Amino acid sequence: MKRFAFLRTTFLLVVMVGWAMMSHAQRYETVNGKIYFGKELVMYADVRSFVDLGCGYAKDHHNVYMNGRVLENVDPSTFRLKEPGSWRQHGRHDEGHAPHGSYFKSNGNVFYDGEKVVGANGHSFEDLGDGYAKDSFNGYYRGEKVNGSSGSSFQYLGNGYAKDSFNGYYCGVKVNGASGSSFQYLGDGYAKDSFNGYYCGVKVNGSSGSSFQYLSDGYAKDNFNIYYRGKKK
Repeated sequence: MKRFAFLRTTFLLVVMVGWAMMSHAQRYETVNGKIYFGKELVMYADVRSFVDLGCGYAKDHHNVYMNGRVLENVDPSTFRLKEPGSWRQHGRHDEGHAPHGSYFKSNGNVFYDGEKVVGANGHSFEDLGDGYAKDSFNGYYRGEKVNGSSGSSFQYLGNGYAKDSFNGYYCGVKVNGASGSSFQYLGDGYAKDSFNGYYCGVKVNGSSGSSFQYLSDGYAKDNFNIYYRGKKK
């Protein structure tokens, strides 16, 4: 009985940790033919045409989604995440296409969607695009300081990825284990450093960074394996 109780407790802990990790990572996952964002079912999602665009965005043939919710009056056939800087319009943004809000400066202060960016240096502040920015001291994402970042070397890479001399980041969060000096974005949610491949900010298990490369349509490979959306085939 004690052994059963121990196994039951262990199982529950694994399940709880699993859900917590899904919720924290905020990634889209396919489970039993249905799409989930974290632990929430994405209503109306079409599994066959569903594409995870990164940073909480996704689309299928019928809808565009943000954090698992349908964006009303947005056409999925024309929806794209714009390239860095192309959507900035002095504090305004095109809600159908711009992935995030806008930065602007006033009287030496920096604001993001009308909220003051705490600690930002207005004189050296630079909008990098896709919610990212930096000043001489720190990197920022959606108006919040990126923990552990170095502003002097901070740069935006693409599709939610950024780096400095020490770390890689995805959607403003440090990529666990990533080496900033060799970190690079490859495309379609994939990135790598000298040691590992990454997908949506998570290390691709078993991958070899030295030979890791993005192919197309969700596929990547290294000298040993082929991967689809971050998972070994």
